[in-house]
Amino acid sequence: MRRIVSVALTALLACAGAHAGTRVLEPKDLFQMHWASDPQIRKDGTQIVYVGNHNDIMTDEVTQSLWLVDAATGAQTPLTHSSGHYGSPRWSPDGSKIAYVATGADSKTQIVMHWMHGETATLTHLTEAPSELTWSPDGKQIAFIMLTPTPGPTIGKPVAKPAGAQWAAGPVVTNDLNFRADGSGLDPYGYRHVYVLTVEGGGAPRQLTFGPYSEAGPLGWSADGRLLYFAGNRNDNWKREPEDWARHTSMTLSIFSVNLADGNLTQLSHEVGPYHAPRVSPDGKLIAYLGYSDKHLGNQNVRLNVMEADGKNTRVIGESLDRSITDCEWAADGRSLDVEYVDHGITKIARMGLNGRLETLIANVASVFGPVQLPYSGGEFTLSSKGAIAYSGGGADQLPEVYLAKDGKSQRLTNLNAELLSEVTVGKLSALPVKSSFDGRDIDAWEVLPPGFDSTKKYPLILEIHGGPYASYGPTYSAEYQLYAAAGYIVVYGNPRGSTSSGEEFANTIHNNYPSHDYDDLMSIVDAAIARGGVDAENLFVTGSSGGGVLTSWIVGKTHRFRAAVTQRPVVNWTSWLLTADMGSFGARYWFKHLPWEDQDTYWKLSPISLIGNVTTPTMVVVGLSDLRTPVSEAEQYYQALQLQGVPTTLYEIPGAAHGLIKPSQFAEEHSAIIEWFDRYRTTAKH
Repeated sequence: MRRIVSVALTALLACAGAHAGTRVLEPKDLFQMHWASDPQIRKDGTQIVYVGNHNDIMTDEVTQSLWLVDAATGAQTPLTHSSGHYGSPRWSPDGSKIAYVATGADSKTQIVMHWMHGETATLTHLTEAPSELTWSPDGKQIAFIMLTPTPGPTIGKPVAKPAGAQWAAGPVVTNDLNFRADGSGLDPYGYRHVYVLTVEGGGAPRQLTFGPYSEAGPLGWSADGRLLYFAGNRNDNWKREPEDWARHTSMTLSIFSVNLADGNLTQLSHEVGPYHAPRVSPDGKLIAYLGYSDKHLGNQNVRLNVMEADGKNTRVIGESLDRSITDCEWAADGRSLDVEYVDHGITKIARMGLNGRLETLIANVASVFGPVQLPYSGGEFTLSSKGAIAYSGGGADQLPEVYLAKDGKSQRLTNLNAELLSEVTVGKLSALPVKSSFDGRDIDAWEVLPPGFDSTKKYPLILEIHGGPYASYGPTYSAEYQLYAAAGYIVVYGNPRGSTSSGEEFANTIHNNYPSHDYDDLMSIVDAAIARGGVDAENLFVTGSSGGGVLTSWIVGKTHRFRAAVTQRPVVNWTSWLLTADMGSFGARYWFKHLPWEDQDTYWKLSPISLIGNVTTPTMVVVGLSDLRTPVSEAEQYYQALQLQGVPTTLYEIPGAAHGLIKPSQFAEEHSAIIEWFDRYRTTAKH
């Protein structure tokens, strides 16, 4: 299997620019781009079903369709015959059926079944969206998680309305600490519970868990089909816990089982921590799961844990791997698991034995972050019973495609953007060696050159900064960076301290101290690019979104070396952010030692707005008007402060856009605005 690594690394490190197209990338090309996600391999390894994603020019949305790929020939056939909103395809254990979810014109999401001999039928008539579809071992049932609505709180009594009167809407009342989430708005009242659906003969789903608690997936079945495993928090004060905004449930999670026959619940893991994703071994004797014992640090590595099926003999596997594990699947022999993790920005799949021994198999796993296609690390994979791995893979000049690793070889099965890439020349991407000016640490960084780069010329440079802050970028394709490069800019980006994928200690160098010396790392990235050559040091620009917006706002308060900046979706005042954002309770516990009224000096010292008196750099401020993660008030107070300070600024607000959700056309327009803002302040520009 070791040969897979060499094949994958060769593909990953090959520099972009191999496609000799006749033109450079344009914003309108966003609507020609396709990418693969969620590849699910049939247990016998003969076929793969995946989600095909596309920026639809007519609906201005990312639409999804489902496709089947023959593992031997790469031949594709559509599973769904129109673009729409399809997802979560899951093979039945015997490979005779595929269950998936589909959202109809009524905006309701249902479970649909496709029989491989031809028929397709909708199995449910649900009013709430199901998630975490998981087949029972005998293929007769599907478990899932779904919101169970409950009445919301009320206070006061409404006045009787006369017949035909047109009155204003009633009040919205809440009494929860965590009551809204970016991208979905106010949380609906209710609890997320486990359900099971009998596949044959229809019938209504049966609810398995109850009470004022919410469960989280992924789900796991016991080998005999009598138990379901899930993550949950059944403590009385769970609503006061910080929310895991990805799963819309408490961060304090344990592994539970529920008996399908009598509904009896058993708590299997007992340490305080966000434990989740139970995976049952092939023989049913062991349960692997992900998580860690919570120490209230800004970042902790997600570990692979294993326990006996009754919760006894809990242990951590592979503790010497100083990286977070993002997914795991048991190998058929039950003696090892395939795990996914990110190492210095590169997403890998490795075989981890129960003794902790690690053997890297694949190193070109890739994913896409929405229509903006920022190069965040990540990806997905599944295993066949014989060890073949289907995964989403990509590289410097390639959006995620379906790959298959088998018998020591890795091959790409799809080529979704062949036509576009035959027309377009993309910028060359390469690693940029960087050492921090603060303490000499190695900092992972990369550089994208404009198409047709001429080493005898000087080019303006854009420093782009990732969000998080506990996240990482990698050397994968980014439409946003390629559009910057097509406009004639060198783009540099990297993983300053605080980023994940370089070890727990590296990430926690900013614990209770963000922003801080991540600033020095970012300036070192710029300095390294200038030293390499080709950069016009008089024309430097900076931008970033979310955590990158925090650092952009911090940078312009620390230095005047950038000619212009664009701070996107920033946090500029930690006090106002903590009291208005959807993840404020999380930030209060994990990012600060005290609450704002207990230590206002620290909150102010780490807030970019505290540096506003130093700012002279022309700075545009961008935010979505439906952003609950970095609320509009953060951007608007920074804009107002810049105006009062007399700094050239523009406020750019995007209607309907949440923090991480933006329409393709809105991204194209935002990109155009950023380029125009930077071009306005280039020394070669005419004012």
